[in-house]
Amino acid sequence: MTLQMVILLPMVFLVMFTAVQAGLWFHARAVALGAAAEGARVAGAETGTGPAGAASAADFLAAAGGDGVLLQAATIGVRGTVAATVTVTGTAQSVIPGWAPPIEQSATVPVERITTPTGAFTNPEARGDGNTGGTR
Repeated sequence: MTLQMVILLPMVFLVMFTAVQAGLWFHARAVALGAAAEGARVAGAETGTGPAGAASAADFLAAAGGDGVLLQAATIGVRGTVAATVTVTGTAQSVIPGWAPPIEQSATVPVERITTPTGAFTNPEARGDGNTGGTR
């Protein structure tokens, strides 16, 4: 009986620690992805900027638990002419001393922009003589 406990008890603890660590990692990853998506939404808005998206992602992280969820978090926002991307990096909480699982999540959205027609609308079927080109 003692031999079984010596062998089984460490296995039970290993499984429990692995399950807890996996939960912490997945939660940190989901929060980082949510922050990146929120930051990308702000950066991709018509008047948005990359730094505004990064700041919005940092605010999202703080509201979601801050260092209690994602340690050493950093946000980077980039806005181009057609897309805005926000990347969130950090490490997940760990129950294993000395191990820090890395997290990196990015979100990209198209940039909102208002376009105006470059020329007047023309109807290719209208010929200017009142006839639309059909036959009777």
